[in-house]
Amino acid sequence: MPPEPPKSLKAILWDMDGTLINSEPLWVEAECELMANFDTTWDEIDQKNCLGGPMPRVGTYMAKKTNNRESAEYFAVELISKMEQKLSKGVEYAGGAKELFDECFTNKISMALVTASSRVLVNAAIASIGFERFVATISSDDVKESKPSPEGYLKAAELIGVKISECLILEDSYVGVSAAIASGAAVIGISLSGELPKSSKLHVVPSLSNIGLPQLHEIYSRLVNA
Repeated sequence: MPPEPPKSLKAILWDMDGTLINSEPLWVEAECELMANFDTTWDEIDQKNCLGGPMPRVGTYMAKKTNNRESAEYFAVELISKMEQKLSKGVEYAGGAKELFDECFTNKISMALVTASSRVLVNAAIASIGFERFVATISSDDVKESKPSPEGYLKAAELIGVKISECLILEDSYVGVSAAIASGAAVIGISLSGELPKSSKLHVVPSLSNIGLPQLHEIYSRLVNA
């Protein structure tokens, strides 16, 4: 029986917050503003505990931190509202992301966005980037289970029309990388936000700076064809 031919990279699946766009400072700003309404502080540990969502978990965390003075649903709704206002003013790309994103688009690499953020936040954030650059965008409203479930990534691959094994996922949080690994795809994890899970399908980088499409192909090939 002849050996199976090497797999080739067909699609890039992007996480949004912290990977494609530099929204983490905005999240911290919104979280601090919301907690200030309850005379409660919000520090680096709180921010780290909530990094990567999903929103119901963040809402529950905030409710507990304020001694349940409001419901988890209240905090989730208020936080989303604050973030929608901030994102609608325009967003900055995360370090190195714009150059890589532009290169992938110019070279007609199929791309999708998969995020634990709600649809309203995706729409606010991507309006200035351009929905036309993505074959699909998957928000928390488009799946039954958000990250760390791999459902969003599997759905994105299906919508693009490729196998998940033909995709390379770019992620930056523990929760997000866990979802990416569970999907069965090759994964690049950005370690800027802290510790990431361990996997033979994961390549860790400090940022996307100085990483171009040739490097993506090389990393993908090494991860899936080793």
